[in-house]
Amino acid sequence: MYTARPSAFESTDTVSRVVALLVRFPAIHSVRANPSDATLTLSFAVRERLDRVKTQALAERVGEYVRAFLDLRGEAPAKIAVACDRDATVTFVHVTRDSASFAREELELLVALFADQYGDRLVRDDSGATPVDEDPIARDDVVEVALDALRDPTQRQRLVGFREEQRVLVYFVHARKRAKARARS
Repeated sequence: MYTARPSAFESTDTVSRVVALLVRFPAIHSVRANPSDATLTLSFAVRERLDRVKTQALAERVGEYVRAFLDLRGEAPAKIAVACDRDATVTFVHVTRDSASFAREELELLVALFADQYGDRLVRDDSGATPVDEDPIARDDVVEVALDALRDPTQRQRLVGFREEQRVLVYFVHARKRAKARARS
C-alpha cells in the first residue's frame, strides 16, 4: 500500500511550531495559514459584544498600526483585513495579513495593541505560561521559525491552530475539499 509522504508543512515539526507560537502568545485565540492566497489570519477573542462602530474603529486602528509599522520597514502590506464575529458576550476579531510581509515584530505589535485596548476583556490562555527565566532570544527564534513554517511556499493545505479547553489543536484542511483532513495536538 502506498502512503503519501506529508509535505514539510504537514510535518510534526510544523505542528510543534504552531503550538509553540500559540503557547508563546496566550492572547491569540487561533492562527490560520491559507496557501491559496498566501495569507495568515490571527484571531483574538474579546469578552464584549463589539458593535459596528467599535469594530470599524478597531479595524481602522489595526490598519493604521500595521501600515505605520511596515512603512518604517520600507514595505507596504499586500493584504490587511479585519473582520469580526459577534455573539451575545464575545467578539472574535480576525486580522488577515499577507504572509510575505508579516513579521514577528508585527505579531508582537498586534498582541500589545489588543492587550492595551481590551485589558482583562481580552481572552487569554495562561495555562501554559512561558517561564520567566526562559531566554528571550530563544523565544524570538521559536516565533520566527513558526512564522517561516506558516509561510512555507511548498505548503498545499490550509492549517488551523486554535485553543480549546486549555489545549492547542492543529488541523490541516484540504484546499480542494474544504474539509478537515486530520488533527494533531
